[in-house]
Amino acid sequence: MRMDEIGWHHTHDAAFHNIRPEGAGDWLFLLIKSPCRVDGEAFPAGTMILYTSEFPQDYGADGTQYIDDWMHFDPDTDERKLLTNLQIPLNTPVTLKNSNALSKLLRDINFEYYSAHQYRQEVVDLQFKMLLYQIAEQITPPREAVSARLQWIHESIYRKPFDKFSAVRFAAELSVTPEQFETAYQSQFGITFADDIHRSILGYGKKRMLEAGLTAEEAAQICGYADTAEFLHDLTNYYPE
Repeated sequence: MRMDEIGWHHTHDAAFHNIRPEGAGDWLFLLIKSPCRVDGEAFPAGTMILYTSEFPQDYGADGTQYIDDWMHFDPDTDERKLLTNLQIPLNTPVTLKNSNALSKLLRDINFEYYSAHQYRQEVVDLQFKMLLYQIAEQITPPREAVSARLQWIHESIYRKPFDKFSAVRFAAELSVTPEQFETAYQSQFGITFADDIHRSILGYGKKRMLEAGLTAEEAAQICGYADTAEFLHDLTNYYPE
């Protein structure tokens, strides 16, 4: 691994906002230890992001002091293979179960890298691999827990069809990538996450027509349709009975 720079427990004020539209030019590992916003969305303390070199970055404080550990680096071929094998998400926020353990390891890497030790590079390489294994340990939830959480999300969509549900946020809660979340959701329910939200909204419109006597035009407006014919077409597709 080529280490470019590393920092531990750096603090910024509540106005901190870092935007790099073309990425940092090298890889960036962030462990954010305060409430934060990533791409405009709020995440809790203990959120990590592993950015690749040219991926756009947009992160910062969320109304309070911002604190993070960070590492600019470039992984070698073996380390990139390990990242793939461990299925560590890239370029997406992940909320960790125990960010303190990772922060302690980043502190050790920081001290070792800036030391005068004879074998500091070899030790840093080993510590980096330990970091990856610790991340993998934290982001692999039991299948039963994932299934139960997906069921709760599915039921919530039908209880509150007009809430703003986010695949990115749910994926972070489960410590998986949005793509992994979408795949797991479709596998469990036989429908994509976005289509299930659409179906729940149409179901609400149908219920209002049956129980409250709304016209198709009124139900279409409630469901966000400007065209009643399009609403009825979609309603028939999702609820053919």
